[in-house]
Amino acid sequence: MAKIHPTSVVMDGAILGDGVEIGPLCYVGPNVKIGAGTRLIAQCNVDGYTTIGENNILHPFAAIGQPAQDHAVEPGAATYVEIGDRNVFRESTTVHSGTKPGTKTIIGSDCLFMATSHVAHNCKVGNHVTYVNGAVTGGYAEIEDNVILSGLVAIHQFCRVGRLTIISGLSAYSKDVPPFMMAEGRNGGVKMINKIGLQRAGFDEETITVIKHMHRIFFRSELTLKNALEKIKTELPQIPAVQEFVNFCENSPRGIIGGKVAGHRS
Repeated sequence: MAKIHPTSVVMDGAILGDGVEIGPLCYVGPNVKIGAGTRLIAQCNVDGYTTIGENNILHPFAAIGQPAQDHAVEPGAATYVEIGDRNVFRESTTVHSGTKPGTKTIIGSDCLFMATSHVAHNCKVGNHVTYVNGAVTGGYAEIEDNVILSGLVAIHQFCRVGRLTIISGLSAYSKDVPPFMMAEGRNGGVKMINKIGLQRAGFDEETITVIKHMHRIFFRSELTLKNALEKIKTELPQIPAVQEFVNFCENSPRGIIGGKVAGHRS
């Protein structure tokens, strides 16, 4: 049985799993589904066609499933938010639904969204992702697994951030940031590989050494993107991490950030 505080409003049609707790002064809309063990601590708003998995925690003023901040939104259209398990949404975080009818915003599992962070419409956020205070992602952005967006980071709409990448605080990107790297600035360059993150993820030293060589070729050799990728494919062992990096860069419609100097890689 769900536990609902008497000051909260849970609309008819909402589906609450076993052990769900709805704290004081919350609102849950009629098309919301909340999985077992999830807690809304107080003053949370969950609306729209939103599905939240199990054992999530929503802190005060978290707002999930509101319409996109976009002129393309059709009033009354069914747009969706899908959230996995064991995520934490701290104070005043916001997650908006898709724009066009039938489209959705997707968040995986085991993520941490710190205070005032924002996931815009149609974003795809992976697993074990951290949004530090004030980090925001624009519409249709894709944030892959184990990414850390530090405080006040802004990722432009349609951009991608690759797996196990960390973006330093106060940075802003309108180009894609490839996996396994550490980047900072306004479309600033990659400083180094995310060595600590790779070690924590279980990468062995041999793989980390190959990623270091890949970083040096791609971001320090001053080759064009095409030539740098060819050099990586011919000179480095084609282990999964290398293949993942190359595939990410070869499928980047917005362009990849550079090394020490900001700019489009061509």
